[in-house]
Amino acid sequence: MAENVRVEIGFVGGGTTSATLSDAAWKKLLKAVEKGEEGVLELASEAGDLFVRSSQVAFMRVLSKEARVGF
Repeated sequence: MAENVRVEIGFVGGGTTSATLSDAAWKKLLKAVEKGEEGVLELASEAGDLFVRSSQVAFMRVLSKEARVGF
C-alpha cells in the first residue's frame, strides 16, 4: 500500500496551502523544487488536483502523522 504524505507548501509572496499527496506526487514536487525547475506541476491530492509553480515554492513542511485531533 502506498503511503500518503501530508504537506504544507508556502509560496513566494506569502500564500500557503496544505495537501495530502501520494508518495509519488510528493517525490515529484520535491525533485522539481530541489532542481529549481520552471513550469507548473499537476499533483493529485486527496482533495483534488493541485497545480503548483515549483519556482514559486518558498518552503515545504511535512506534517507528522501523529498530529491528529480527536480520540
